Amino acid sequence: MFDCYIKMQQLPDEVKRANKIKVGASVPRLDCVAMAGYYKGLEPLYSKKGQIKFYLQQTKGLINSTDQRRAGYFLMGEKSINFSSLFIQNLDTQDKGKLYGFGEPNGNKTLKSGEPNPMLSFANDAYLFITSPDFTEIEILIITNGRYLIQGYLKKLANGEYNTALQAMREQAKPIFNY
Repeated sequence: MFDCYIKMQQLPDEVKRANKIKVGASVPRLDCVAMAGYYKGLEPLYSKKGQIKFYLQQTKGLINSTDQRRAGYFLMGEKSINFSSLFIQNLDTQDKGKLYGFGEPNGNKTLKSGEPNPMLSFANDAYLFITSPDFTEIEILIITNGRYLIQGYLKKLANGEYNTALQAMREQAKPIFNY
């Protein structure tokens, strides 16, 4: 069902200090603490150290579109690559401690720097998000070529229809970098 599972977390300050990561930054940084499966679209997002890290950015004031078409947040990766917007949905779920959302790779031909967008060839893929209300933890589920059915996938995820597949991915997930 899912091609890749990624667990992103804001690291504790002591872990940041030990790894020379800025403490108290105004833009929250989330680091990949576990991953299962494989997704070629992540390759340009690895740092030189072998980390995957995203910066949680608010779109207001940065993304020019109407409020109805603009997500509240987006995840910015290595080399200022926009991994995905986060369209959080107000779904009635049994798990009141989680938010559910969706996104997709940036479909622009070039990055703001003018360089070719390495995510363009993945524009038909779907990203599903399960996040804590404070966005300190985000789980990402990737479905190759799932863009056109993304709303249905999201509703099934929120309704618990994918709980078995999700649990299997969580159990298989391993760290990609030792912090």
